[in-house]
Amino acid sequence: MALGVLSMKGSKPPIAEELAHMLAVKTHGCLCCWIMGYPHDPDGPMVEAHHLLSGGRRRGHRYVVGLCQWHHRGQPTMEGWTMAQHRQRLGSALSEGSVPFRECWGSDAWLLEQQGKVLRDKWLQDYRALLGDA
Repeated sequence: MALGVLSMKGSKPPIAEELAHMLAVKTHGCLCCWIMGYPHDPDGPMVEAHHLLSGGRRRGHRYVVGLCQWHHRGQPTMEGWTMAQHRQRLGSALSEGSVPFRECWGSDAWLLEQQGKVLRDKWLQDYRALLGDA
C-alpha cells in the first residue's frame, strides 16, 4: 500500500496528495469542536479523518472531515465526564447514529464546506505569519 497506509475494505489506497489532505484535516482539529468554539490542542488526542459516504460507500479520500474520538466514535475524551455529560456538553457523536449527528451538526455537504473554511483560514493564518503580518 502507498506509504504504509492501510485502506478500508473496498476503497483504494490514498495517493500522496490525498494523504496530505487527510493529514491537514487531522492536524487542524475536530470540526465539531471547532464549530462549538473549542480550540484544537495539538498535544491532545489525535483527530481522525471521517470519510463521508454516498449510498453507503466512501466518496473518496478528499471527502473527509476531522472528528475527535468523541464526535467520531463516541469515546470519552474528557476525564471525569460521564457519557451523558459528553453528550450534553459536546453534542451528538456519529457513533450514536447518523440521523442525530446530522440533526446536531448539519449535512455532509455543509460539514465539508466548513472543513474547507477551516483549512483555508488556517492556511491564510500560517501564510500571514510567514510574511510577518500576523
